[in-house]
Amino acid sequence: QEARLRELAAGDDRRAVFAHYMIGNQFYKEAGQTAIDKGWNGGEVNALLDSAEVYFSAAVDRDSTFLEAMVNLGSLWDDRSDQMGSRQERQERVENAKKFYNMALEIDPHDEKARCNLGALYLRQRQTADALAEFQKVLEHDPRSSLAHYNMAVMFAEQKIYREAIPEWELAVKYDPDGDIGDRSRENIKIVKELMNSPVPDSVK
Repeated sequence: QEARLRELAAGDDRRAVFAHYMIGNQFYKEAGQTAIDKGWNGGEVNALLDSAEVYFSAAVDRDSTFLEAMVNLGSLWDDRSDQMGSRQERQERVENAKKFYNMALEIDPHDEKARCNLGALYLRQRQTADALAEFQKVLEHDPRSSLAHYNMAVMFAEQKIYREAIPEWELAVKYDPDGDIGDRSRENIKIVKELMNSPVPDSVK
């Protein structure tokens, strides 16, 4: 399959665009798997991210409306923002992530993944109001978005507003009962309920 993808990537038709995207996905997936064992700062992970970037960028260069490749470029730079570097370098990576998410949203303002990823990026930067606005935009367009409900729950949980987080995770389970988002939501509900029901230590009473 990999040999066939590289053969298609050498062409100049629509299949070449998709082949570049698929090869980029392979490198990106491998980077994520390697990072689980070695962390995001390893040289091997950087090399895989570099390769993924090359192929995603080639797909976008050949088709400036290819949303999936743009969003993945945003995610890639989002991951790089967690790598070691100066404050300026890390901020530049964040800005690159925003750039690609916004490029995708200029083409399709309702793209769920781009908008939720942008909201999650804002949340990590403690820009809660901006994050909330992005998640709400997704839900205004699609109230059944499990991804948006999941991210809303994370936002509430990080603020320790657990009674607001649980209903959002329950909606994520409802709309993605058999998927990864549903599974993670169930686990988070369990953890938060245990936390809420745990006794308060005497030292903090």
